[in-house]
Amino acid sequence: MHELLDKLNPMQRKAVELTDGPQLIIAGAGSGKTRVITHKIAYLIKEKHVPPWRIFAATFTNKAANEMKERVISLLKLPGEVKLNISTFHSLCAGFLRREAPKVGLSPHYTIVDERDQLAVIRDCLNGMEIPPEVCKPQQAQDLINMAKINLLNPEDLENEFYLSSVEEIIPEVFRRYQRKLAESDAADFEDLILHIVRLLKKDEETRRYYQERFQYILVDEYQDTNFLQFELIRLLAGAHDNLCVVGDEDQSIYSWRGAKLSNLLDFSKTFPGTQIIKLEQNYRSTKNILKAADAVIANNMERIGKTLWSERPAGDPIFVIAAMDETDEARRVVETILTLCHLENVPLGRMAIFYRQNSLSRTFEDEIRRRRVAYRIVGGIKFYDRAEVKDLLAYLKSAINPNNTIALQRIINTPARGIGNRTVEKLLEIGMEKTLTLFQSLEFAVAEKLLPAKASSKITEFLAQLKDWMRAASRITPFELLRRIIEETHYIESLGDPKSIEVISKKDNIQELQNAVQDFFERNPGSALEDYFETLALAAPVDELQNADDCLALMTLHAAKGLEFDAVFMVGMEDPIFPNRRTVEESQSIEEERRLFYVGLTRARNRVFLSRADSRLFHGKRDWNLPSLFIDEIPENLKKAWDPRRYGWNATDRHCKKH
Repeated sequence: MHELLDKLNPMQRKAVELTDGPQLIIAGAGSGKTRVITHKIAYLIKEKHVPPWRIFAATFTNKAANEMKERVISLLKLPGEVKLNISTFHSLCAGFLRREAPKVGLSPHYTIVDERDQLAVIRDCLNGMEIPPEVCKPQQAQDLINMAKINLLNPEDLENEFYLSSVEEIIPEVFRRYQRKLAESDAADFEDLILHIVRLLKKDEETRRYYQERFQYILVDEYQDTNFLQFELIRLLAGAHDNLCVVGDEDQSIYSWRGAKLSNLLDFSKTFPGTQIIKLEQNYRSTKNILKAADAVIANNMERIGKTLWSERPAGDPIFVIAAMDETDEARRVVETILTLCHLENVPLGRMAIFYRQNSLSRTFEDEIRRRRVAYRIVGGIKFYDRAEVKDLLAYLKSAINPNNTIALQRIINTPARGIGNRTVEKLLEIGMEKTLTLFQSLEFAVAEKLLPAKASSKITEFLAQLKDWMRAASRITPFELLRRIIEETHYIESLGDPKSIEVISKKDNIQELQNAVQDFFERNPGSALEDYFETLALAAPVDELQNADDCLALMTLHAAKGLEFDAVFMVGMEDPIFPNRRTVEESQSIEEERRLFYVGLTRARNRVFLSRADSRLFHGKRDWNLPSLFIDEIPENLKKAWDPRRYGWNATDRHCKKH
């Protein structure tokens, strides 16, 4: 037993040894929460003699669940085949549902519908209702239906809840048809896995008692990220004994936009009377100065239980602030600093990261990184020039200067949808192969020779007229104006769907950033043509993706950074209204989640944090002058310092960093 607890600090040990009743473990960033959970499971089995099958531990990813299982097995030196109930909520309920399927109207052989199949079923429902994508995109309906399910709402509830927009008015009927199709197919989607079990446990006392007795001890990781449906499942399973241990950090609650409820954690003591609270405040990751800065910033939030992180590590460097003239200068300074650390301090590229508040901000950094031939990877996302909306609009520009570019033309011929379907395109490509014509030539030939049905021929004629108009305009107006005209005349932004959805907002930001990139290129290269722009993009292609992530600089949104750590972290775009994000603050009527997001970014760093900002930034075709982020001001003066690269007496000019 000594062996099991020896390597724990006093508060970790206390958290492990406390086993009965409701427990709330507030685990600060880098405080070893996974170690506590795995040691607690091992302690229950070895010291309390609890059979493994009577313990359930919930995580949010299958990867985290597998890692926890391996750690527990290693701690107890158990044979690998021992069954441990450590899984996601969805995996747990999928197993329950195999046993209980008839009670919820399914067979034991029911099918789980993944997100892609769910989208296809919803698309069929919308088609059956004759609702075109311009009115409601399948993805919008999917998001609204899933959000309804995690809030335990049915179609009838939605009829009273929504009516905020024309899209939301049709969702109840889409929802009804969707559920009917699932029932006909003996299928359940991901949210149904939990929803069916929660509803069953609520109404069936015998089933509820069975599972309450089966799981005598319940542990939940990342409790601040649980939604209402998951909370209900936990409450129902723990109801008979309240041997419930939840581990979380209110200061890292950053997922309200996907249904997470911080109140689950903040109100835990009220929900489960007699709760014992333990705080893990010793941080094993960051220097003292980073922790002091993080604590000073997050202390401005009201929605928190409160804690003070501390470390036995050295004070370390202050938080460095990089002030740039504009977004291009910011990217240059940040990448140069990264190369400086790599060359002069031997910090591997893979141990450094650039964090940004929104995906569109990656563009200027990717351009600079590509120019310097530095290996990089986008974590949890897609590289800027690989994003669908960016590729679509670049294909429009390519077609405007060279309509015989079949690859580009094929991409845009029915994007946005204009009634030229796949069968028509296949027929046109067949004509091209037979007559040795490009797709553009095939379009003209098929119309002239009346080789297609009247409706398809009419749509193609309209498209050709529009394309030829852009071809003429390409020689008369600037590339920036041409791009703006294409966006307007194709109604591309309107075709994306609900302007309030997070996905559409992100796509619009990327489109705006592409406009910025085009404008910036031609301002810096007067007299250049669009062909020069495309040549620059092609020649600046990134170096081959490396197998080893240690050789690649990481770029990601702050949301994607959660749970990761790096030697040096660069948070960029630290300006009002970018971060805190003005739109998010206005919608939520609170700045607190934005501040938590900044706190998450700070606490990913082991040794250094750099905050970069630009005095001006291109936005909607004009240059805005922005104030520094409020969050920079919230860091005490004695903990921050303007970055001066001259401290090294060297400029990073080499193209490659040494690999480690």
